[in-house]
Amino acid sequence: MRETIPKKTKEALLDEYDHRCAVCGGDRPHVHHIDEDASHNDLSNLLPLCPNCHLRDQHNPTRKVEIQKLQLFRQFKDPAILKPQFQPIFTRQLFLENIALNNEAVDSIETQANELIEFVRSFEMGEFYGKKLNEFIGPLRRAFIMSLGPGSDLRYEEQRRNANRDYRQHLLTNRESARALLVELLRYQGWANA
Repeated sequence: MRETIPKKTKEALLDEYDHRCAVCGGDRPHVHHIDEDASHNDLSNLLPLCPNCHLRDQHNPTRKVEIQKLQLFRQFKDPAILKPQFQPIFTRQLFLENIALNNEAVDSIETQANELIEFVRSFEMGEFYGKKLNEFIGPLRRAFIMSLGPGSDLRYEEQRRNANRDYRQHLLTNRESARALLVELLRYQGWANA
């Protein structure tokens, strides 16, 4: 049996979106569970979608919008997030979801961060946003001290591990700011307002 959404939660959601579809502004919206778990009735997991958007975008197995993209849309309420032109940005930023705080090597993470930063630079206002994004997720520059003598390799490896952990912490701290910046960038793209 499908659980019902608490009345207060449903009313709060519909009031937040003025009783309109979050995507197209249509009326008589259904309530969609972003993570598709009907028992997860947290307001941040719910979106009002008109019957057309609900069926076309969320229950069409050939065109389903990714859960993480819908979560981003729910958070920022910017319809440009759901446009196909946003997909390359969205795909490139997904690595931020999988950052764990540990000492493991960060070469692959740095490569993905640099690729996203360079990609952003190709957009309108991209130089500005690429520079800001680099502050949030760009690799940290460090100098390592190498010494000669017993245990020198161990000290160097400890410095590397600490640097890896620091970069991972930097990404975790700035992940949401980086996403907000990517969404802000959309307002300057001609396709975002079409």
